[in-house]
Amino acid sequence: MRRQGRVGAPRSKGRPRLDGKVKALQFDSYLQSLQRNMIATCEEIDGSGQFRVDEFKRERGEGFGRTCVLENGGLFEKAAINISVIKDVLSEERARAMSERGRSSIESKGGQEYEAEALSLVFHPRNPMVPTLRADVRRFKVADNIWYGGGCDITTVYLHDEDIRRFHAYWKDLCDKYSGDLYPEFKAWCDRYFYIPARKEHRGVGGLFFDDLEEEGCPYDLENFVVEFSSGILESWSPFATMRNKQAFTEEEKEWQLIRRGRYIEFNLLYDRGIKFGLNGGRMESIMVSAPPNVKWKYNVIPEKGSEEERLVEMLKNPQEWV
Repeated sequence: MRRQGRVGAPRSKGRPRLDGKVKALQFDSYLQSLQRNMIATCEEIDGSGQFRVDEFKRERGEGFGRTCVLENGGLFEKAAINISVIKDVLSEERARAMSERGRSSIESKGGQEYEAEALSLVFHPRNPMVPTLRADVRRFKVADNIWYGGGCDITTVYLHDEDIRRFHAYWKDLCDKYSGDLYPEFKAWCDRYFYIPARKEHRGVGGLFFDDLEEEGCPYDLENFVVEFSSGILESWSPFATMRNKQAFTEEEKEWQLIRRGRYIEFNLLYDRGIKFGLNGGRMESIMVSAPPNVKWKYNVIPEKGSEEERLVEMLKNPQEWV
């Protein structure tokens, strides 16, 4: 079943909150509220575009999804903000992959019931001076075991060092409220994950990435961290994104953006674990909505010596500490 249109629920202002411990229904409701708030904010800062809403029920198991896409806007060439809520049984392939990542309560033969809720977004900007934003937050439950994961990172086409430092400083300040160890750990995790071995370069200039975090034994309030992290995603990016969107650019700079988007696609299709997970029974349109609307592959493109394009490529080969 599928319904298209606009988000029908009223939009609340401010950050959505969770009261007390996160229950399955609460986290589901929180993600829906977060999605509504993000859509309202993005339409406001875009200035002209509106999100198309596509709601559907899962064909297998229980659950639903809501894929929301804005195309051909003032800031966003394409923006997608999606949620999915799933109740199903682990296949042997999924169970084995999770067990190999250290989830000891997962039986590698599969067959266990699970619940999963997730919000994910990707923003492909029109202006090549604005970095692409990718983020997600997710919760996974099997029996009495609950894990959280998520991340937020940017992929630049032209390096504006002050914007990158501002982005990383935002996340360091948030992480430091919970533990001084979080930012360096999650930043390094992000650098490791978003790497393209075939190119020997990283996809972007990083951010945060975390996975398989459990409440039990956690030295900080994990649930509060997850909520504060996810409700701060837009705030980490939008101030410099809206500023850079006013900057003029040339046809050559737009061409470079389209070429660099090829790397984005290469990582997603060859290495991204979430896309591989989704392709095993997921909804294809919602999975591939993260792809940019326009992209180019040109043979053996080598940037000019001393150019900003060359500086980007060298930076992606050797990630640096921004704060």
